[in-house]
Amino acid sequence: MSVQNPVLFFPGTLCDERVFLPLWRELNIAQRRYVPLQWAASLEEMLALSEDRILDNEKVHLVGYSMGGFIAALVAQRNPANIASITLIGYNPEGLSKEEIAKRKQLTTMLKQGNFKPDNDAYLSRFIHPSRLADENVAGVVKSMAQDLGKTTLLNHTLATTPRESTVKALAKVNAPVTFITAQHDAIAPAEAIQQLKSMLPKASFHTVSDAGHMLVLEKTDAVASIIAKQIGV
Repeated sequence: MSVQNPVLFFPGTLCDERVFLPLWRELNIAQRRYVPLQWAASLEEMLALSEDRILDNEKVHLVGYSMGGFIAALVAQRNPANIASITLIGYNPEGLSKEEIAKRKQLTTMLKQGNFKPDNDAYLSRFIHPSRLADENVAGVVKSMAQDLGKTTLLNHTLATTPRESTVKALAKVNAPVTFITAQHDAIAPAEAIQQLKSMLPKASFHTVSDAGHMLVLEKTDAVASIIAKQIGV
């Protein structure tokens, strides 16, 4: 069975379509659309790139990973009549914690001073499960994206989405299925924190993928693909 509605994919910070390639191989999607957030230098540009890919009278499935989850949530809020479903992967809709904002400020300072390379192992270890740090299909992909997109993209993405407003109330109002996919060992968007939102988002479904970190799309592609397939009907 092929998908009737188009599926829009939103990548995370310092990511491009490579973050989704293994997932796309697993999913039989007739109309797949990718939102190239790596081209955007501001939040306004991210939203413009996203909404350019939605036709006036169609309904679309949104699949957002990490920062892309934030953009997908905003797009859903702004275009409620066009949403068939929302799948949010490794994204905490509560917004950024004070600790995370402080880390981002430190990061932007270092990037502006030219003292930071986004492909360094210490930085990447925050995102990748320890068991996959030597895996070319995970760490290798993350490093190559970081090297190709560079620190300007990381700076643009960080500034464009900091601070990050809570989208919990907006998601609670969405008249379409909402699914959260979290990772057991995600240090960026902790599964425990997202699971605690069940009372505020009673219509949403929550799934936790075991033995995975923030890069769960690459680390546990099969598990993520099977959850998405049920959400979008393939």
